[in-house]
Amino acid sequence: MARYRGPLIDGGGDEAPTPVSAPASAPATVEAGDPAKAALLEEITTSFSAIDEALSKSEKELTDLIAQIEADAIEAERLADEAAKLAAQAEAEVKAGDIAMEKGNVLFKQAFYSDPTATFEGLGTSSKKIVSSGMFDGNAALTAAFSALAAIGVEGLLDVMNRIRAEYPDISAEDALTLVKFDKRYNEPYLKRFEGNRKRMIAGLAPLDDKTYLANEAAYGKIFTSYGLKQFANREKYANFIGSDIAPDEVAERVQLVYNRVNNAMPQVSKALLQFYPELTTQDLMAYSLDPVNQLPAIQRKITAAEIGGAALAQNLRTSLTPTTFTGAQAAPFTNVVRGTIGVETMQKAGADAETAAKASAFVADVLAPVEKVSAIYGNRLAQYGQAEAEQEAYLASVEAKKKREALAAAERSAFQGEAGMLRSQRRAVGGLI
Repeated sequence: MARYRGPLIDGGGDEAPTPVSAPASAPATVEAGDPAKAALLEEITTSFSAIDEALSKSEKELTDLIAQIEADAIEAERLADEAAKLAAQAEAEVKAGDIAMEKGNVLFKQAFYSDPTATFEGLGTSSKKIVSSGMFDGNAALTAAFSALAAIGVEGLLDVMNRIRAEYPDISAEDALTLVKFDKRYNEPYLKRFEGNRKRMIAGLAPLDDKTYLANEAAYGKIFTSYGLKQFANREKYANFIGSDIAPDEVAERVQLVYNRVNNAMPQVSKALLQFYPELTTQDLMAYSLDPVNQLPAIQRKITAAEIGGAALAQNLRTSLTPTTFTGAQAAPFTNVVRGTIGVETMQKAGADAETAAKASAFVADVLAPVEKVSAIYGNRLAQYGQAEAEQEAYLASVEAKKKREALAAAERSAFQGEAGMLRSQRRAVGGLI
């Protein structure tokens, strides 16, 4: 490469510059013995070398830059192609989503508006997925809230959820649940499902949380199934117990009490129960015991009556709920003696229970046979004393009945006093009457 080199020393004239064609790396020959010119020449040569090096570096950097620009252009073209594909895919997904949502919306309306009894949980898995995409115009929060409530049996949510969607378009699932549970504008379907909580609030009691409420329902169901009380295994009955603050353990206690008193009692109690209340079974008694307000005391009285009657039957005594005169095979063995009873209801009013009835019936049975015989003998001049009078004395502490028995005993003693060969049965009669 030819380069132009000016005069080494200014001659002061108009002499034209001399072209130099030697390369910069080959310094020109200088006159020997001139150190200043040699140093200057060396400096100039060094400068040209640096310039050549800089030019070479710039040429490489320019080449690299051009190559990078070309590579970037290729990458940009690839990214543009990929972006176009993603855009097309997104557009297809949106279109598919719109189709799915529309399909879900149709099925949603068909499933729930055409059949008021239909529930979300009643749908199949695939139907649920399709319906969810169309619920509430695809509002995911309300769909989640709807699904959560439907899972615990809340029904009739469509209108409520659509109202919430219209009034609160951006509401969260949590806030939607709060409105459905506690806001009076929207909570009717929820309270209908958890009717026991409505009853509790009316009674001034705190409502149960969902988990506790459902756990109580499960516990009630297990109790009723175990004891054959399936007529109580429904939400309406559960709501009555929850609303009346009757916990599952209390329900179990009531049922067990009746079951034990009837099934574990002596057979005469069941016989008396059948005699007094032929329309009642053990299941009926257990069922009536579950009435939150009225039936338990009544059922307990009936069981107690059966226990009192059973105590009489255990002593081979006749029994009846009401005062009764026995006839036919149940009558006294003596034609001039009347056998009857004051009735179990009279005994109950006097405070009798199973324990006192066992003692009283034992007393009546002990005195009845001999006293009826003596009454038959002295019936023309002394007041009779039979089962009814014995019961009056045993259950009612009747002084009059006691005097009748003592009068007969005195007459018996007087008639047989001093006779050596008194029959053993007669001695027993006298002894039993005193």
